[in-house]
Amino acid sequence: MALDDQPLSVIVVGSGLAGLAAARILREKHRVTVYERGDPSVATGGQGICNFPNAINIMRQIGYNPQNTGSVPIQGFRTVDKLGKLIYDTEYRFQEKYGAPALSHMRADFRAELLRLATAPSKELGISGEPAKMVFNNGAKDINPEDGEITLEDGTKAKADVVIVADGIHSRLRPKIAGLDCPKPEKSGLTCVRIAVSANQAIEALGRLPEWWQEQLTGDSRIIVFEARDGSDRIMVIYGLRNMTYMNMSCIFPTKEEKESTTNSWMAEGDRQEMLEIFHDFDDSVKKLIGVATEVKVWELQDLEPLPRWSVGRSILIGDAAHAMTPMQGQGANIGIEDAEAFRLLLQPGVTRDDVPTILKRIEDVRKPRASRVLDNTRQMSRGISGAERYRVMDDNCTYHGIFEALKGH
Repeated sequence: MALDDQPLSVIVVGSGLAGLAAARILREKHRVTVYERGDPSVATGGQGICNFPNAINIMRQIGYNPQNTGSVPIQGFRTVDKLGKLIYDTEYRFQEKYGAPALSHMRADFRAELLRLATAPSKELGISGEPAKMVFNNGAKDINPEDGEITLEDGTKAKADVVIVADGIHSRLRPKIAGLDCPKPEKSGLTCVRIAVSANQAIEALGRLPEWWQEQLTGDSRIIVFEARDGSDRIMVIYGLRNMTYMNMSCIFPTKEEKESTTNSWMAEGDRQEMLEIFHDFDDSVKKLIGVATEVKVWELQDLEPLPRWSVGRSILIGDAAHAMTPMQGQGANIGIEDAEAFRLLLQPGVTRDDVPTILKRIEDVRKPRASRVLDNTRQMSRGISGAERYRVMDDNCTYHGIFEALKGH
């Protein structure tokens, strides 16, 4: 390696999806350390996540193996009323349209795969460089973004050529980069209770799998939406996990009572009885599944107004720390993975520590408008747009081809 092409030191703050994806991209050339305030089991809940082609195209490039995550291909969308009567069904061939599938899986399984990609021996992945170093139970509580220095929970400091802040929607470091008066997360007025139910639990509760579950096993797998259709804004979004041996149920309804725990965490415990009361008039099968689910997690849906800036000096915000959005289109994690892929600019030959601030600003200039547009698309979805408009937005969301292609438009 030439003298002017030496590895940079990189700090990643946060071991969520965006942070781990950034660590995987950058480990091919640079020395990466990830600092996480939680323990290694952080975010191990059994709830689902969907990744669309804009993220899966990138994941394929970095060695992602869907078999490790028990991923279920999404091949269409189905809307039913609260009693399960079919309203709308459409096939949607993501692979054919966008060159990659849309996949659903357990969030914990997907994060575990990203952790493997960030930390597995380089030989195992067929890449150069060294695995990212993971430091748990010692997150960053302060930052000097110009100098690339963070202060850790234990009071010690760590310094690097690049600091990537991926510490989530309630980022402690965001104001130090985006400004002390930068936007804060705002509640949408909706609450989401996320439940994962196994096939065994379903059979035990119902004596068999529900008809809508059986249809998923024998035909194309769909995202199923149960809609109240009575003006109450109650919906259930259901899709398969772990090779269809589990179902994710995201139950969304107007927030009844704001609670600090559900504002500050997406892993807060939910009230099963309250859920049964809210969805009392829905199909018996989904109510019984709520009753037997082992984990019920509640989350007040929030998003973040576009920030004035993402980067200062040697530091940059990515993921929910930069552009939190509600899950109404399932794009939040995908946009975070797009952010991570943009760090390919730091892998180019001849990049030195002196180039870092300019490159981070270039990443911001490309990524910030893209994230703001997807946020706007997501907010439109929350208002209940037409089918044609829904698919126009899908095209916009899914047709991102990476940082080098995006730079051609700048």
